[in-house]
Amino acid sequence: MINASRNIRVKLLWAALALAMFALFARLAYLQISDGDKGHLFIKHQGDLRVLRKETIPAGRGEIVDRHGNLLAYSTPVQTVWANPRAFEYNQHAVEQLAGILDIDQALLAKRLRSKKGFVYLKRQVDPDTAQRVLSLDLAGVHAQREYKRYYPAAEFASHLIGFTDIEDRGQEGVELAYDEMLSGEPGQRQVMRNAIGEPIRDIQLLRPANEGAKLQLAIDINLQYATYRELKTAVHRHQARSGSAIVLDAQTGEVLALVNQPSYNVNDRTQLLPVNTRNRALVDLFEPGSTVKPFTLAAALQAQVIRANSVIDTTPGKIRLGNKVIVDPKNYGRLSIREVLSKSSQVGTTKIALAVPPESMRELFADVGFGEYCATGFPGEGVGFLPHHRKWQPMQRAALSFGHGLSVNVMQLARAYAILASDGIKRSVTLLKKPDNAGVEDGERVMSAAIAEKVRSMMVDVVDVGTGQAAAVPGYSVAGKTGTTHRVGRGGYEDNRYRATFAGMLPASAPRIVVVITIDDPRGEQYYGGEIAAPVFAGIANAATRMLNITPDRPEQLEVRTAGGQLFSTRLANSRPVKHAGRG
Repeated sequence: MINASRNIRVKLLWAALALAMFALFARLAYLQISDGDKGHLFIKHQGDLRVLRKETIPAGRGEIVDRHGNLLAYSTPVQTVWANPRAFEYNQHAVEQLAGILDIDQALLAKRLRSKKGFVYLKRQVDPDTAQRVLSLDLAGVHAQREYKRYYPAAEFASHLIGFTDIEDRGQEGVELAYDEMLSGEPGQRQVMRNAIGEPIRDIQLLRPANEGAKLQLAIDINLQYATYRELKTAVHRHQARSGSAIVLDAQTGEVLALVNQPSYNVNDRTQLLPVNTRNRALVDLFEPGSTVKPFTLAAALQAQVIRANSVIDTTPGKIRLGNKVIVDPKNYGRLSIREVLSKSSQVGTTKIALAVPPESMRELFADVGFGEYCATGFPGEGVGFLPHHRKWQPMQRAALSFGHGLSVNVMQLARAYAILASDGIKRSVTLLKKPDNAGVEDGERVMSAAIAEKVRSMMVDVVDVGTGQAAAVPGYSVAGKTGTTHRVGRGGYEDNRYRATFAGMLPASAPRIVVVITIDDPRGEQYYGGEIAAPVFAGIANAATRMLNITPDRPEQLEVRTAGGQLFSTRLANSRPVKHAGRG
């Protein structure tokens, strides 16, 4: 009886299985025959979902070039070696071979190959020959795929401007970051077939081709960039300074022809990518410009008509008291012309002029030339600076502003302001990118009369010819400039015996082609004045620029010439020899 019952249950089970098999086959038949193309497409779609995948095709990043087309940054194809640990047949000999070729630690490699994941990087961005040596081992689960690696031929002397990318070729600093979307291009896409463990079997079709990023042309001249870098680095090292920055502007177009900082770093060496090295101080760091703003104080006074070009200021007895503060000159200069107030960098003379100017008029001119205003270069982290606006201007506040204290600028802002004097009072935008050859000269905005700009520029020539900036002289050219020396600002205020030396100037003064600004922070040693430390850097940079930019001399009588007999002699003016200092500039 029990056996009969058991046989019935077995027969019922077999009948159920047979019925299920019949239903399955019936369903398959229905999908493929009775349902027309719909059933076939459904089955195909389900199969495709399990074996077909879409893969991204990386796009090459656009090149960065200088104004003459010289390469500053480019991407080259490399290979990344990866593995599927699930498919890898682990053995010690294979691990040793891989570690040797890829030059990586065996223990680290073994850990990755024992992973439970379906994808691990073994080493990224290796050269194609190394990747081929790995693939020639014919190890199951070990593959290579194409990526791109960024190279920077200019290395350390253009690194702060260009910046760098990360391992995924995305911009992280500099113009690489500022123009990342433009440089990145558009990745492509393809369809591939993979097996059950996720390994590629073959390509199916190209869905979308990769489009390389656009080329970016900067305004810098790489040869002038190098010359500027060399001169600044030499000065910073010679004076054991904490840091330094320099900018060269085209006086008429606003194009940045060179921009350098110290300390610098080799962008091709990732171990040097430290914040202290990578910060673009010329655009990010703010400082008190000191006496380099005195030309704008004179411009405000001329504009307010409280002085004339031939006015005389009595600085006797060489000091002036304002409240509980005393402003002093190195010595009692007595009666000084306006030109001499600037060339000797007299604090007393500048203060007396400033106190005669309505405070709002002076502040307005300072604002008009761009102090306290973004330069709008598009550079990440650009500083805006600070221009004070007091409800009630005290005499000391007015005096401090007149000789560059109580406000802050970056090097680019100071260069842009000097470009206004160089272009006869026209304020133009500054740009890191090269302007088209047929763009012409930007109209700009007039913020100062041409007559005042020309008068101030003429006074600044005396600073270099006979005043505090004689070390900035360039034989054969008139130079208009101004020195500046300020105490460093620390947590507790101004620091004794810690300085920042600055020089800003243009060449040739009669019709300026370039504006150059140099600032050197915290020089150590006996020399610390702008005329001693920064002015010689100007001379070196400007000398190089006159050759590279083919600037015609406007004082040819100063150039060295040879007699008919071949004897070399110089007609350079005696008063263009450097002096230690002639004031506080």
